[in-house]
Amino acid sequence: MSIMRLTRKTCAHIDLGLYLIQKRQQELEEVEISDRTTTDVPACGMDWQNAYKVYAPCMLTKYKHWVAVMIDLVKCEIKVYNSMVLLIPDEILKEELAPLSITISNLLNTIDFYEEGVYTNDCSRDWWCPWPIERVDVPQQSNQGDCGMFVLKYIELLSAEIPLATCTSQNMPFFRLKLVAEIALGDSYMP
Repeated sequence: MSIMRLTRKTCAHIDLGLYLIQKRQQELEEVEISDRTTTDVPACGMDWQNAYKVYAPCMLTKYKHWVAVMIDLVKCEIKVYNSMVLLIPDEILKEELAPLSITISNLLNTIDFYEEGVYTNDCSRDWWCPWPIERVDVPQQSNQGDCGMFVLKYIELLSAEIPLATCTSQNMPFFRLKLVAEIALGDSYMP
């Protein structure tokens, strides 16, 4: 897994989709949205002591496949939302994401995340132990090209605490067209 080697061309659709999710959250006060979704937040722009879950897209470059990950800062675990389970078996998925499970725990230890604040007694794992990685059963794609859209919809719906029932291969052409229209109009979109 080489997340840092991604070019803008490879992940521009993910960046733009996450930007629109963030924009929607900022503009629509009447919509109840989880405060767990952020994209380009400036270095001190978010207090990590108030974060419970972090949703992020993750490119598995070896497989040219996007998955969504949810990093649970309270339970100290990582959940993976993979729209193409047949492409990457669980064992390989866990192996590919193993560096993340080690890095997150070390990073949080470095910033004394669990020493002060609301999580002091909530995480029962030692900081040097890798966090468990678990694949969540989610709707699957039926073709090779929809993984990016599935990841965007997973993150959008999960961060808004909406069930993933509408996230199907049959609905992806609609979601893709809707995203194009919103990009063209400059509007943030609704789940």
